[in-house]
Amino acid sequence: MFTAANVFGMLRSLWLLLTRRRAKAAAPSEAAAAIVMTGKIERTEVMNSGFNMQAEIAKLAERIVEPAATRLSTQELEHIVSRIRNAFEQFNKTRTTSDTDFESIALNILEPVRSQLSKSEFVRIVDRLRGAMVGFCQSDWGQSAA
Repeated sequence: MFTAANVFGMLRSLWLLLTRRRAKAAAPSEAAAAIVMTGKIERTEVMNSGFNMQAEIAKLAERIVEPAATRLSTQELEHIVSRIRNAFEQFNKTRTTSDTDFESIALNILEPVRSQLSKSEFVRIVDRLRGAMVGFCQSDWGQSAA
């Protein structure tokens, strides 16, 4: 009827169920703590040592240009990555509206390396950058509508 495997399986399921609830409950309290610490509802960032917005923006910028990294010199790559990082840091500081023309912003950022890339590579990088900017700024649009 009750074997050791059955009892062990039930205890394991119960343990997993309880730990999932505890993990889900921790996230809202961290957000609430960030609101209390910063005093702002908009642009809240969790103030803990596990998350660094600037480091994440730097990783994102490098991943956006990754498909064309082999075609660019190190100096050109660093210049484009720094321009992308600067744009995302500006988006992080100021709110954007849903009618912002992210494609023209992406074109302006990547224009210096247009001649080194094929047309398809350039379009791909512009599209990746535009999509990342839209995704990054969508939380602003949701907050302004509420």
